[in-house]
Amino acid sequence: GMFFAGLSGRIILQKEDKLFLFETNSRKILSELQVPRVKRIVWNSDHSLVACMSKSGVTICDRQLNLLSQTNEPTKVKSGAWDENNIFIFTTVTHIKYCLPSGDSGLVRSLSKCVYATKVVKSIMYCLDREGKPRALKLDMTEAMFKLYLMKEKYNDVMVIIRKSHMCGQSILAYLTEKGFPQIALYFVKNDKTRFDLALECGDIQVATQSAKAIDELKCWGKLG
Repeated sequence: GMFFAGLSGRIILQKEDKLFLFETNSRKILSELQVPRVKRIVWNSDHSLVACMSKSGVTICDRQLNLLSQTNEPTKVKSGAWDENNIFIFTTVTHIKYCLPSGDSGLVRSLSKCVYATKVVKSIMYCLDREGKPRALKLDMTEAMFKLYLMKEKYNDVMVIIRKSHMCGQSILAYLTEKGFPQIALYFVKNDKTRFDLALECGDIQVATQSAKAIDELKCWGKLG
């Protein structure tokens, strides 16, 4: 197999379950990557990131073919495209999903019919169905943008999403705590005991004190002390 490598003078070669970044002038292999057999690759707009699509997964690399993340799927990956925020949107038989270079991934929406993505711009995916008819599908990218802003430490944008959306489920709280953002999780939580534990974790003594007063248990006062 042979694929475009993002820069002139380079190509990506494929042999079984390996990709090789090959420089044509020097005839040298610059790097190699072990990855399930790749069917298609898609570069982002400035050729800094590439998504390698296998039968049931997506591998994201930089232009030097260094591995950034891998996402495995239970069903076949059909197509994919990058949006203007460098979020890779891909389709399976029954879903539209996203993955970030950081490794985070998630569900965007379900599909009643399989579609093939051609371009994603401003949360609209332009695609073809199996009859070859063009379609434009509106995507809710709130969760993906939330995780992207966290990754880039754009906390003002994170708080804007929190105030405007209804992302307050347990999965988001678990994600924030797991990724080391208990101070952001505080904005979601109303339960006093959960707020108390999160406030202690991120060192917010004022919030911890307010929660301790509401709980008013000896164990909490001991932890606060």
